[in-house]
Amino acid sequence: MKNNKMFQILAAAALVTTALSAGTAEAATAKAPVKSPASKTTAAKFAVTTTQILVNGQSVSVQMLQAGNGKLIAVGDLVKAYGAAVTSSKGVITIKSDKIGHSLQLQTGSKTFKLDGEAHSFTTAPLMQDNRSYVELKPVVLALGGEVLDAGQTLQILTKERIAGSFASVNFDAQGQVIAIKDDADPAQLFHLNTDYSSRLLSSDNNVLNMSISPNGDSAAYTDETGQLYLTSLSGGQPLKLGADTSVKTDLAWSADGKKIYFVQGDKQEKISYIAVDSGKITEILADKVENKSEVHVSSDDKKIAYIVNITGVAQSDKDSTEDSLKIDYSGAGEQIYTLDLDVKDAKPAALTTSSDNKLYPAFLTNGSIAFLSADSENSSAKGVIKSISADGKIQDLIGDVDMALSAASANGNIAAAGVAADGSTKVYSVVDGIKTELYSTKSDITDLAISSDGTRVAIIADGKVIVVQNGKASQLTK
Repeated sequence: MKNNKMFQILAAAALVTTALSAGTAEAATAKAPVKSPASKTTAAKFAVTTTQILVNGQSVSVQMLQAGNGKLIAVGDLVKAYGAAVTSSKGVITIKSDKIGHSLQLQTGSKTFKLDGEAHSFTTAPLMQDNRSYVELKPVVLALGGEVLDAGQTLQILTKERIAGSFASVNFDAQGQVIAIKDDADPAQLFHLNTDYSSRLLSSDNNVLNMSISPNGDSAAYTDETGQLYLTSLSGGQPLKLGADTSVKTDLAWSADGKKIYFVQGDKQEKISYIAVDSGKITEILADKVENKSEVHVSSDDKKIAYIVNITGVAQSDKDSTEDSLKIDYSGAGEQIYTLDLDVKDAKPAALTTSSDNKLYPAFLTNGSIAFLSADSENSSAKGVIKSISADGKIQDLIGDVDMALSAASANGNIAAAGVAADGSTKVYSVVDGIKTELYSTKSDITDLAISSDGTRVAIIADGKVIVVQNGKASQLTK
């Protein structure tokens, strides 16, 4: 009996000890839940999307994710699109661009990054997911000397920042490249502006303000303050004197083959001449003593020129020519378009127009007609209209939708024009092969425009910025 009782006591004690041990383990678990494998947490994963972005105008596929309020791009995709290099060591990611010589260092989980050793901050810290690092796009692009554009639905980055400044005039060369003058530089600068938003300085000289670019875009002609003509290569080198004549020369206009430069000559703009580019020899083609000639334009076959004569009032007095009897007859005053046949020996100028409206920007069309901007200075409510007039005097309206204010033509007769609509916006049109198309509308002030020789592109200057319109899309090449 004693043995059984002792056994019962020992068994009871063992049960108590087991219960206490279990309670102690539960208590320990409650105090330190992190030690329980079941309590571990997994970092939330972000949805990754494959997105098309534009890099220097070209479409590129990249991976991006949304983290909080920030949109991050895969570092590998960014540096590949950017043409940079990336390395990683001890958790530090280094991005380098040899083109501009900058080095950027960042770490996932840290908002601080270093650009060339100087500390800067991200809005959203870079993160690592599925062994890929993701980073804010804009700070990295800006740090590496690029630019992020607002391109509507499509994100667009430039690997090099656009040139900034105010531009005064724009044109196309024969290859379709945009040439524009930056007039807020001292001295003024002439640039090639490319479709990838890069730019190349062609010339830095205040004479670029009156340069006339050759048809092939290789050179430009200009006059200095003495009237001396110069030819300068747009690929570099010193300007070359053309001849030695220092008479007044204005309104330089190249022949289509680039062999001649026509101009209005004389203190009173009474003559028209041309200079041979290869020899510097000047040939006078018109000296009819009619003053105030301007805007010389040459047909594409070099057989005819068109120009404007600003006819002033005619003085009339009695036979005694007293001061009191002097009167000015303005009935015939105004701007008139004249043409001259260059193939006809001793040809006389022909007055193509006789109406009293102001006429600007005459240009030859492919059918031999001449387009011009007609504006009625006497009637403030009248709209400016782009008109054309044929050799036999027939006039028709080409663009009259809005109050036209500017017009330009390519050498082969394509027309671009801009005017103000009733709502205050400025609209841009083209006329190519006789077909009128509205291309662009803006609230900005347009001060110059040009059209490419094939008629597919129009360049404008709006509030000093150069914009190219093609296939319904506007690309701002400067900022």
